[in-house]
Amino acid sequence: METDKLINNNGMYLYSDNGFNTFSIKLNLLASNDNRSAAILDILTIYLLQCNQVYKTDNDIKLKERELYDLDIDFRSKWKGGQKVFSLNADLVSMDAIKDDYSKAAFEFIRDILLKPDFTNNEMLEVSKNRLISYFDYLIDDYESYSRSLYRNTVLPLENTMYDYSVDKEYVKSIINSITLEDLKNEYNNLIGNFINGVVVGNINEEDFNNFVSCMNLAPTKKDIDYSMDINTTEGYVEIEKDCVQSYIYVTYDFTDLTNAEYRVLYSMLNSTLGLCYQTLREKYGLVYGSSSDILFHEKKLNIFGETDYSKKDKFIEACDEIVKSLCNREVVKKYMKIAKDEIFDDEYSLSENRNDLTNIISNRLLKYYGDTDRELVNKEIEEMKPEEIMDKAKSLNRKNVFMVRGKSNE
Repeated sequence: METDKLINNNGMYLYSDNGFNTFSIKLNLLASNDNRSAAILDILTIYLLQCNQVYKTDNDIKLKERELYDLDIDFRSKWKGGQKVFSLNADLVSMDAIKDDYSKAAFEFIRDILLKPDFTNNEMLEVSKNRLISYFDYLIDDYESYSRSLYRNTVLPLENTMYDYSVDKEYVKSIINSITLEDLKNEYNNLIGNFINGVVVGNINEEDFNNFVSCMNLAPTKKDIDYSMDINTTEGYVEIEKDCVQSYIYVTYDFTDLTNAEYRVLYSMLNSTLGLCYQTLREKYGLVYGSSSDILFHEKKLNIFGETDYSKKDKFIEACDEIVKSLCNREVVKKYMKIAKDEIFDDEYSLSENRNDLTNIISNRLLKYYGDTDRELVNKEIEEMKPEEIMDKAKSLNRKNVFMVRGKSNE
């Protein structure tokens, strides 16, 4: 998949593929990352789709979306290596697919939603706050999401980012409820002044792409993101009790730098259905109902997660250490590397069928999240990778801590 042959127009990138009946737009802006700003950004993801100078109500916006062939638009605020990136995302039906050139109206709608907000509606601000709080109330009852959030904020706290409902519900509510319209306006102005880049992917020609760029009239002002934030990692064993049936456990290991290619191979070796985590924790020892591993690229951490009984905690930790140790065994690495490579290239082959995955891959590359490496070169590195390369990196793996959300009923 030649994701590196992009057309660049003033920080907007086009990947044209008429194999789709649709196309996607993603615009990235760099945000502040302190606690209060994080709350403001979450409110903005709701508020910007409620109050606009052109479309006065959220119902007006929804009606316009339906008129534009169910155009779908939303805002998201995501962590990228210790930095907050605020994104506009839109999915549109291709003009070729419906034989109707509605591009001008669609592009103007997206422009108006992003560039013409109305920061005068206190009633809708309160609605947005309540929706955000209700969403957090819902998540806190999803025990797996709750445990993941607690893990990230207890074991891997980023500086000035302890804005998390699972850690301190009342503290987060107090931040949300303190936000004013002036706060929204100031943070919004900061975002618009820090446009990074945009990606357009799918069935759209270069002329329409250039018309979209002209319509938005955005120029990149922030080209590079600093992913070098130091992370103070909690060491040892941490246990938190929660009124849930099962327990959730994370075992974390330090590692040295990984390349993009090594990251993709190691991740697949651990996480495929035939990978080391499932085969060891589930098939070999029967310790888990579900398990996975995550490689935190910039934090230089690998964690192995499982949903299990509290009584199996010690065996789970031993099995995780066994997985890590096996990554220094050439025959094991050779076996699972083959499985990983086959899966990676199968996914690469089918990438052309998944526009959203393709959009995110291109966006991550343009944000230099895994380094500014040509995807074709990364695939070549993967193809030529030898077991010794993974084994060499695995030698640096060192267990840092164990984190568990303990279910009360496991006593």
